[in-house]
Amino acid sequence: MSETFDAYVIDRGARGALEAGLMRRDLRELGSTGVLMRVCFSSLNYKDALAARGAAGVVERFPHVPGIDAAGFLAHDPAARPVLVTGYGLGTELWGGYGDYVRVPPEWIHPLPEGLTMREAMILGTAGFTAALSVDALLRAGLDPGRGEILVTGASGGVGSIAVMLLAELGFAVVAQTRKPAQEAYLRGLGAAGILRRLPEDETTAGKALSKARFAGAIDTVGGEVLARVLKEIGYGGAVATCGMAAGTRFEGSVFPFILRGVQLLGIDSVQCPRSVRETLWTRLATTWKPAGLAAIVREIDRRDLGPAIDEMLAGRRTGRTLVALHPDDARPPS
Repeated sequence: MSETFDAYVIDRGARGALEAGLMRRDLRELGSTGVLMRVCFSSLNYKDALAARGAAGVVERFPHVPGIDAAGFLAHDPAARPVLVTGYGLGTELWGGYGDYVRVPPEWIHPLPEGLTMREAMILGTAGFTAALSVDALLRAGLDPGRGEILVTGASGGVGSIAVMLLAELGFAVVAQTRKPAQEAYLRGLGAAGILRRLPEDETTAGKALSKARFAGAIDTVGGEVLARVLKEIGYGGAVATCGMAAGTRFEGSVFPFILRGVQLLGIDSVQCPRSVRETLWTRLATTWKPAGLAAIVREIDRRDLGPAIDEMLAGRRTGRTLVALHPDDARPPS
């Protein structure tokens, strides 16, 4: 094995300016603790885009390699069994999946579920796992297709796109919210029964704690003021799974949805989620919940093209999922 490897590295230059690009690094920079994994595929998530721009609270030390998802092989496994890692501290605390290798604690690593290729697993990645956590939370909260429409905000993004597919394939009537008129056909193709350009708010509802109940539940991927407005429109006994913050980390709201309509606000964490839950949901994503339309939501790029893709994601111009190919020729179907 070579003592060096390629990685998409972000670093602070001599004058503090952020530099990013494909660089050759020493394998010893990954440390000596944990399991060494050869990466074949990764993906681009919103957190990766923030990390690649050196966002405080996401990256604390430089140089750094982003990539919160990775699929590949254990470097010293004679059987070369395919494995994956999503979440935990990959791409934030530890160098991530945009490098040829990662070194992580063994408990972070999961065997690739039968029924998924590495490529499919990384099309799903953290976004797909988060969408599955959100759908599972709504089901456990008692929602079923007979209760009414389910709203998905930020529906053309990675989490939103997969959430729309999962809910539609489970029989729910999905209303996809997007500010992008050009994405309406895309969202209907994923199974959305309706499209909402924006959440209605006028002088009759702006100052009120509740609006007319419209949705049985929601998956909110953007947070901020959008979440506050979604909660106003959830019907009695409904639930909202919240998993994103692109629109902000704070929102102003009222307790009325919770104490007058019994609405549940369900926080979704894909980073430190227990291993038993991960195993259950990844198995579902490989079998009964495997989305039929993954090819419709993905664009595949090389690591060298990460810069423009990151700019597009942060500007809100990236749709669906972005698959990052490192060594696709090394990937093989699960045995």
